[in-house]
Amino acid sequence: MIFLEKVTDDNIDELIALKVAENQIKFIATTNLRCLADAYVFNQDGIPTTTFAIYADKIVVGFVMYIYDTLDHESFRSEIFYGKKCYFIWHFMIDKRYQGLGYGNLSFKKILLNIENCSNREAEYVALFYAKNNSKAERLCTSFGFDTTTITQENSRFAIKKLDWK
Repeated sequence: MIFLEKVTDDNIDELIALKVAENQIKFIATTNLRCLADAYVFNQDGIPTTTFAIYADKIVVGFVMYIYDTLDHESFRSEIFYGKKCYFIWHFMIDKRYQGLGYGNLSFKKILLNIENCSNREAEYVALFYAKNNSKAERLCTSFGFDTTTITQENSRFAIKKLDWK
């Protein structure tokens, strides 16, 4: 069973130790440790940031970080979503030891459900960037209804999904 657990003193060392496979390092923009530091700074700066350990039963298998922000980057200026609130998935990874077991798909589903159950219903979108040549990330995003855009930053492609608040 996959579930998300807040980052605590009990799981932080396990999160920091998680690694992707050698051939995936080029897809990850930063480390889990740096994301935890970024989360602290973002929260201090008033940008609501959420971090979770991803568990499969009692084992930490991955990590996710997302922020609540405004889609106001200059590259979005001509887009319909410019200036809109969103949940932005900043970092998502499954440890190399637990890949190929369906945890990425199940975790991503849990993450989106968690976002859809957030109390802040002003957000209209959920968005993320993924490495341009990461076909697995692209398939994952499109399988969950994300639209892949032509917007790129460095070596990453922007994907976005309209939230359907119930």
